[in-house]
Parts: sequence; structure tokens; C-alpha cells
Amino acid sequence: MTKEPFDQAFMQLPLGYARHTILFKDDSHTKDYILTEANDTFLRYLNIKEEDALQQSISLILHSASDQPAWFNFYKNPDQWNQEQNSIMKADNHYYKVTLSYPDPNTMITIFDDITELVGELHNVKETNEKLMRDIDIFFNSTQDALFLAAYKDGEFRYIKNNSLHQQMTGITTPMFGKTPVEVLGEKVGTALKESYERCIASGKGLTYEETVEFPEGTRDWLVRLTPVKEDDKISYIIGSRLDITELKRLKEEKEQLLKNFNSMFTEHSAIMLIIDAASGKILDANPQACSFYGYTKEEMLRMCIDEINTLSNDSTRQLRIQAFNRERQYFLFPHRLKSGEIKMVDVYSSPVTYGDNTRLYSIIFDVSDREQYRDDLYREKEMLSVTLNSIGDGVVTTDLDGKITYLNQAAEEITGWSTKEAYSKSFMEIFDLRNETTGNIVPNPISAVLETGMIVGLANHTVLLNKNGNFIPIADSAAPIRDESGHVYGVVMVFRDVSQEKRQQERILYLSYHDPLTQIFNRRYMEEELNRMDQTSQLPIAIIMGDVNGLKVINDVFGHKTGDLLLTEVAKTLQYSLHNTGIAARWGGDEFLILLPHTDHRKAQDIISRLEEAFRKSDRLPLEVSVAMGFDVKEDMTQSLSQSLQKAEEKMYHKKLLEGKSYRNSIITTLLATLYEKSMETEEHAVRLETYCMAIADKLNLSTEDKNELSLLAILHDIGKVGVNIETLNKPGPLNNEEWKEMMRHPEIGYRIAQNTPELSTVSEYILSHHERWDGTGYPRGIKGTDIPLLCRILAVADAYDAMTNNRSYRKAMDSRTAMDEIGRCSGTQFDPFIVNIFLNLNHIF
Repeated sequence: MTKEPFDQAFMQLPLGYARHTILFKDDSHTKDYILTEANDTFLRYLNIKEEDALQQSISLILHSASDQPAWFNFYKNPDQWNQEQNSIMKADNHYYKVTLSYPDPNTMITIFDDITELVGELHNVKETNEKLMRDIDIFFNSTQDALFLAAYKDGEFRYIKNNSLHQQMTGITTPMFGKTPVEVLGEKVGTALKESYERCIASGKGLTYEETVEFPEGTRDWLVRLTPVKEDDKISYIIGSRLDITELKRLKEEKEQLLKNFNSMFTEHSAIMLIIDAASGKILDANPQACSFYGYTKEEMLRMCIDEINTLSNDSTRQLRIQAFNRERQYFLFPHRLKSGEIKMVDVYSSPVTYGDNTRLYSIIFDVSDREQYRDDLYREKEMLSVTLNSIGDGVVTTDLDGKITYLNQAAEEITGWSTKEAYSKSFMEIFDLRNETTGNIVPNPISAVLETGMIVGLANHTVLLNKNGNFIPIADSAAPIRDESGHVYGVVMVFRDVSQEKRQQERILYLSYHDPLTQIFNRRYMEEELNRMDQTSQLPIAIIMGDVNGLKVINDVFGHKTGDLLLTEVAKTLQYSLHNTGIAARWGGDEFLILLPHTDHRKAQDIISRLEEAFRKSDRLPLEVSVAMGFDVKEDMTQSLSQSLQKAEEKMYHKKLLEGKSYRNSIITTLLATLYEKSMETEEHAVRLETYCMAIADKLNLSTEDKNELSLLAILHDIGKVGVNIETLNKPGPLNNEEWKEMMRHPEIGYRIAQNTPELSTVSEYILSHHERWDGTGYPRGIKGTDIPLLCRILAVADAYDAMTNNRSYRKAMDSRTAMDEIGRCSGTQFDPFIVNIFLNLNHIF
């Protein structure tokens, strides 16, 4: 049968086409279908051949088809697949879109469209959408903001989604999907939210605002951000986020209040406050007190840097600002200069304070000039006290209430041998080992005595300190309590001193009070006490020897007092050495010595005097022989007075001195002349020649025998004073300098004193003094002239000059007689008496 064109078209479709004849069974409910027509696509779907399938029952055909359960299930009730939601059939891993039609009651046409690829694509889209939804859920639920999504359509907003944080913060736990704001939150709140959403739609862009909303969770402050989402250039959705700023707003309000409080404190506080930029030092703000203190207006302050106020160097202040900024240091002491130029010392407490993104230095300043002045005064007072304590010669030690040492001054350290560091906190007696100088017993602790009594305590006499070096040092001290303002004792101070020097000084004073400072033997005071002490029976017989040194005045005049002192010292040494502790020798007066000899009779006393006289004769340490005139007496019983014996000894000494006087004086003159001849150019021959010239002139003048004798003595002794002149000066070969001339010009005076102290020579003493005077008054030592010069001196001057010129000297050779006489004639009337010169020049027979 030829197919209709319509059927032919279906046969060629890429769709599965089949025509079925419906067979009804007896119950009229069970059906079977005969395949009457099918295209190749349908046959391929069921995997059957046309010759095996046409005009066959579908149930029979399906036994050989693939995936029979799906096809059986389809033909069991085909009408169920004719519904939109059940129009897809899956068979043999393929998806078919099923379309059923009934051209008549006995015919069923089925069209199967293989939509496997489309289903696959839909599946992929579904998976993508599901992943997107999952991602959206993750985003919604992971963000820190409370998010919601609302659809906008026909002027109405309906919620699609909100995250868990939104639910938690708002308290909306019921599903919001598809509901309007009014439906979710009620008329009042919902209407307000809707109005906000409408403003976002109207603006067409994001909207951020704060709002206070009463959610189920409670009334909260929110920061809301609304973002419109466009679809085909039309806003279809609104994404909203809510940030709960209730606490933030509270903190903001508190911060604002805190800033108000801070500003009030900054402006009204009595302290000086500055806000400074740490890097540049620029003053960013200054409170009224700062302006008042520094003397600037606020406008002036804000144009300044702190370096203009701080008198330290800019580098120093910058480094200190950095330390404060880094919190390495907070407290500073600075000298600040006021506008008036006055310098004030200030304490600065500086700390970094953050304002927004900026950190500044906040400084609180206190004027401490008075404190620093007080501190300086206190330091100077302390230094003065320290210098005083360490400068005084007395040792100072302080202790606490337990008797532990807290301080030693420098003198105490030197005396004890302990440093303050070593002695600190040690007990007093551990450092101060105090003992009695005589017994060696421990002396009671003066610190304990003060602490017990609260009174000043002094050390006993004869206390010594055994110091760290093992030396015993005599000390004197006193210890006193240290009290506070309330009078409570909180320590002890002991002031002590080393009295070694004092003891030595006392011993020295005692020694000097009983000893002669020149000869170091006992003095008259000591001997007077000894005379009283020794005047007792147990000392009998007692001998007293009185001695007087001969020639002391001559030696003083000729050789000087230093040589005279050596003479006295030599006598004292000889007395001490010769007595051998058998008696006591003392210097009784200027040139007198006294010897006290207990248990000594007349014979022993005479032997001692003889031994002493021998020792004096043997002494060779002086230019003259040592001679002492001695007399003695012996007290043999107590009926005799010791003072009487002393008087008798003195009388005998003077008698012996009188007897020996002339002999000793002659000995002195002889010794002096020998010394003169030895140390100078003067010779005995010169004296003989001079005497010859003088006598010749004296004869022409008819002088008396007495004058001639004195002139002869003057010729011999006129230069005896030269024994007191330095030998180098006497024998100098060249001219003398001023000092040497001054020394040389002293010899007439020395000779004068020698003659004056020798009775036998006193008649020529005036001549010796004037023998270098000149006729014109330019001589020495007195500068007299003319006839005021004694005649014998004028004669001697001419004779001495002639002899000097005609004999060799160390500084020149001798002149001949004629030349010398011409020189004397030339000096007539100036150096020499013209009358004497005339007589002398006419004495040709003696030359």
C-alpha cells in the first residue's frame, strides 16, 4: 500500500516514529499494541529489524530489544509519558522525549526524540548551577558581613537568600525565601527597609547608610550597604550587607567623649602640656598653661620647634625624642629657655600617642627649677661635707643601730688601713681593735656605750688602735649618737685622730724642756730638778763639777758663731763620752757646763777632771785647742747644802780660769797668727820687715817707747782679722768681685774684736780697726780721714804698701824699690799722710 505523503515525511524524520494498532483484551483494561509502521530511527532505538517487527505484537518484539525493562515499562502504560513532567524516558543510556497521539481510538502514534546530548548539556548546566549555588552559599556564610539577596520585580522586593550571620545577628531564623520585607518584619520595620531598597533602585548605584532597626534579636545599629544587580540593563536584584556597628558606635561615642575629656584636661589642667612631632620636633599643640609658662601666644608656639626652647644641642634633643617615641625612655630633665631668656629646669614625661594614623609625642612638663636648685644646694652641701670630712685630719666613722659600719672618711681609711668598701657592714670591733697601750687589754666598745646610754662617750687615755697592717696607733676620740628630727637615735658617729704626732711632739717638748737644743745634753732646768731629786743620803757622796769654756767669744768673733756652736757641741760630746754613765752632764749657761756625780768622792772627782782635760787636749776637730776651766766640790753628808757645794765648785772654776787665762790667751794669739800665715800670703818675714820700716819712721818722729811697742805689736797683728776670711778670697790671683771685697773689708773689724777680747792686746785694738783708712777719707771700715786716723795707722799704711809692692803676690810680680817709692809719692795726700810719706822717702839708708 502506498503511504500517504504525511507518513512518508515521518518515515524520513531523524526521530523515532512508530504506528501502533491497539488491541483490547477481554477485561477491556489490558491493552496490547501491534507495530504496524516504524521508521529506521525507531527500529535502531529498539535494535530490531523491520521484517521481524512489523505486524508483530510489541510485547513479542520487546523480548529481543535492548533495555527491555524501560520499553516494557513504557508500553505498560504509554499515557503516563504523555504528561509534561513525565515526557522523558531513559532506555539503554539514552534519553528520549516521548510524544503520543491517537488519530483514532484504535491507533497510537509514538514519536521518540533522542535528547541524550541535550540531557547531558542540561546535566552539566545543572551541576554548574549547583556548584555556583554552593559557592554562593560558601560566600554568603563565610563573609564577616550579614548578607541577604532580594529579587526586585514589578515594584516589589522578595527575599531570596540570607546567610547564617544575618540570621544570627538579626534573629530572623524563619525562612525568608519569597517573602517581602513587610512579611518578614512587619509593617513598620518592613516599610522602612523597603523605602531604603527603593532609594537604591532609584539611584541605580550602591548605597551605604546607617540605620537603627528593631530585629527579633533586639534593637541594633547597622551599617548597611545595598548594591543593585542589573539583568539585561534592568535592576532585578539587590544584594545587601549589614554590619553591626552597635558596639563600634558605642565606642565611637565613648571615644568622642574621651576626646572631649582629653581636650578638657589638656586645656584646663594646671600642668604644662605639649604635643610634638617626634621626627621634626615641631610643636603641634600647646595648652594655655604651656603658653603662660613659656611666655608665648599659642600662635607663636605652633610656629616653633621644641629645639628653640630646649637649650641642649639639636642632635641631642632629636636623639632623646627618638628614644621617647620608641618607648625606650619616658622621663627627661631639660633646661628650657622662656621667651624672657630665663632658663628653667623642667621634668618632661613624654610618651607616644596615636591620633588616627599618626603618632605624636605627648609631653607633660613640670617646672622643677626650685627642686633642682635645692638638689644643687644639697649636692654642694653634701660635697662640702664630703670634702670637709675627707680633708680634716681626724678620722670619722659612722655605724647603724647594730654597730655595723656605714662610712669611713679618708683619714679613717688611712689610720685603720681599711677602705669603706671593705669595712662596710662589718661590726665596729672587727675593724677597730682598741687596746690599752700599757696593759694590752681590750678597751670597751665606745659604740655600744653610746647606743646603751644615748650620751657622748670618750676613749680612755693611752688607747691604741691595732690597724689592718698590724701597727699600734695611739688615738684619742669621742663617739656621739646620730639623731633624726624627732630625736631618735639611728646611728653613732665616732671622731678619732692619730695622736702619734702629738705624742712625739709632747715627747719632743718634754725633751726640749730638759735638753739644750744646741748640744743635745741636759739643760739647766733639768739639772736643777736633779739637784733636788738627788739631794738625799742614798746618793752620798755627791760631787759637782762646774766647767767654763775658754775662748768662746774669740772663736765667735774670728770664725763666726757657727764655729763657736761647734766648740760647745764638741765639749758636750766629750763630757758625755768621758763620763760613761757615771754622772749627769748639763749645759748650765752660755759657755758653762755642770756635772753631777752621785757616789763620787774627792779622788774620783779629780780623776774625772783629769780624764776630761786630757780628752779636750786631744780634740782636733776645731781650728783652736778646746780648753775648759773646771772646778769641783763634794757633798759628803746631809748637814751640808748641795747648793753650797755648787757655789764652791763655781768659785774654784773661776779661780782656775783666772790662773789659766793669760796663758790660754797667748796660746790663742799664737794659734791665730799661725793660721794666718798658713792660709794667706802674710808671712812672719813680712811682719819683721814691716816692723823695721815702722821703727825707722818712729825714730824720725821721736816716738815714745810705749808708742814704739804698740807700733811693733800693730805691725805683727794688724791683719790678724784675715783668719776669718775665706782662704779662696785671700789667695785669689785676680781682682776681687764685689762680694769678695765685702768679705775682705771685714778683716779690720774681726781683728778689732780679737784684740778687744784679749786684755794684753786691747791697747792696739783701735789701731787694728783703722789700719785701712785713707788720708782722703775713702778708706774702710769707717771712712775717717786726715789726722782723725791714728798716727800709728798712718805710719803702718805707708810701710805696709811699700812692702806689698816690693814682694811677689799671687796676682802680680814684685816691683823694684824705686818704682814702689814713686808710687807711694804719687799717692801722697790721697791714700797716705804727706808728712809720713816725706819722712819715709828720705829713709834711703834702710832700703
